[in-house]
Amino acid sequence: MASAAAVFAGKAIATSIITNIVSKAFDYLKDSHKAGGLKSARERLERLLPQIQVVFDAVDTEEIRDRSNALDAWLWQLRDAVEEAEDAVDELEYHRLEEKEMKRQDNSKVRRSVSKYKRKVIQGFNRAFNTGSLERLRNSVTTLDDVAAGVERFLQVLNHLNNDKMKKHKQDVEFRNSRQTSSLPRGLLLGREEERKIIFQRLTKHESGAGDNIAVFSLVGIGGIGKTSLAQDVCNARDVKDRFDFVIWVCVSHDFDIQALTRKILEDMTGREAPMVSLNALQKELKERLSSKTFLLVLDDVWNDERYQDWVNFLCPLRCGKKGSKILLTTRMQLVADVAARAVQGERTLQVECHSLTLSGLEETDLLLLLNSHAFFGVNPDDYRNLQQISKKMVSKLSGSPLAAKVLGGLLNGNKDSNTWNRILDSGVHNAQQGSEGIMTVLRLSYQHLATHLQVCFRYCSLFHKGYEFTKKELVYLWMGSGLIQPSVDDTIQPEDIGMEYLDTLSRKSFDIKSEPHDSRTIKCCLYDEYSEERFVMHDLLHELARSVSASECTRVDLNFSGCIPKTVRHICIDMINPTIVEQISHAKRLRTLLMHFEDRHEADQVRMLSEVLGVARSL
Repeated sequence: MASAAAVFAGKAIATSIITNIVSKAFDYLKDSHKAGGLKSARERLERLLPQIQVVFDAVDTEEIRDRSNALDAWLWQLRDAVEEAEDAVDELEYHRLEEKEMKRQDNSKVRRSVSKYKRKVIQGFNRAFNTGSLERLRNSVTTLDDVAAGVERFLQVLNHLNNDKMKKHKQDVEFRNSRQTSSLPRGLLLGREEERKIIFQRLTKHESGAGDNIAVFSLVGIGGIGKTSLAQDVCNARDVKDRFDFVIWVCVSHDFDIQALTRKILEDMTGREAPMVSLNALQKELKERLSSKTFLLVLDDVWNDERYQDWVNFLCPLRCGKKGSKILLTTRMQLVADVAARAVQGERTLQVECHSLTLSGLEETDLLLLLNSHAFFGVNPDDYRNLQQISKKMVSKLSGSPLAAKVLGGLLNGNKDSNTWNRILDSGVHNAQQGSEGIMTVLRLSYQHLATHLQVCFRYCSLFHKGYEFTKKELVYLWMGSGLIQPSVDDTIQPEDIGMEYLDTLSRKSFDIKSEPHDSRTIKCCLYDEYSEERFVMHDLLHELARSVSASECTRVDLNFSGCIPKTVRHICIDMINPTIVEQISHAKRLRTLLMHFEDRHEADQVRMLSEVLGVARSL
């Protein structure tokens, strides 16, 4: 049975999961005296499910924690109630299958008296256990009914929060506007000579033979890795400008609106505001202006990885450009590059030139130059030798991110106190924020763009320590074991295949579980490798992001752990143990995953103690 946890953690909740659980629960209870008095509960639940859906559609569960403690607590209570009912149903499903297997064995020709005696004992135990499971199921349905009854009160709370939501919407619009980019370089570009050479060659390459008039080249990488800066540098190069009649820059972001994008292209070409006319009129004007002209169109920060037909419609007037015209696209997701390339290719049998380049992190030497250029701006760095020693230590924690170096340098600038610098170094440079440009703020946009089931699987990765190496199969099997893989309507598709698809989608959306350590600098072009048994490492910045967004449900207990395990925790990984940790874990009533990883064999006694406390039948 799919875990209900997989549907509770993002913006939306699939009430179909709750409906399925409730339906199965009443199927088990209908012939039992345990179902007494539950008819009205079922009717209430069926009536309230649409209202529960309204709540989760209207609320961002990540943001609600800061806005309403009461509503956040109610959401967790609802989740607890659903998962308790799910566990009880799972118990009964297991015993139903076990009894079915025993009946099959009883009907076999080979029977032994000892076996028959053992089966009778086990069956008697199962009947008793089933009785307990039915009681547990009845109690869980009652609890779910009680919690769901609060949905009407909390809809009233949401009404009071509407004003705050409107303000938040206005802030989101302002934030998106603040992320608008231009073709003008904003600062120093370091350590991208090899990548720059590849892009330059692709953009200035003379196309030969028949085919489309435009080719696409994509820059792919996580937020803050330097895609926009590299694109700005290339499109401002004199040799590139001389190659094209028009060099056009459009910042796309989340809203892939064909009419708005077409208007932006015309405005960039003409230098004046485009008229508010129909899409047809705009595309006709664009077609006339591009006819027999070569152009380089830079589409910066593109997110549309699903609406293929929108791409096809958007490209229609661009195909009228002269052969040799190019589109340079920057995106966080390989899926976007793939969709754009497929749209350019269209129905043509001839292969169209469509390539992509994945940016890795900067070398530490280049990162240090970038950090120091911001931290010591306006002063002589040689006057602060002691601070330069601290900045050298900082760059090793930046995971190759130019944005992190710029943000951190900006925070350090103007403060030349070594105690402050050391405090920032010790507290974790990933936590450095500077308005809307903090590195975690930028990366969180990518996370919020993921589908709910992918968010859950990504958060799960926070259980591993930074730099942990694993195979794809290992990760997929852990997802399966924790109930994070949603079942397919097609019974022929195995959970392993679904999990591999999850992993592939995460990687193509630049949540690259396959990323190399940032000190191993490579350039990956075009294709994503097939699944293999080689070992992979999660990018440090993405690991920090996973920890940031999973604090309430995933906990890693290691030598650096000094806090308390939250009561809402669902998944725990421990590689150190003591009586305090054992006590905290014993109170984690909704725990679904417990991973133990001990290199020290002397931990065996503590493991046995933990197993006894939790009632674990065998070592994990």
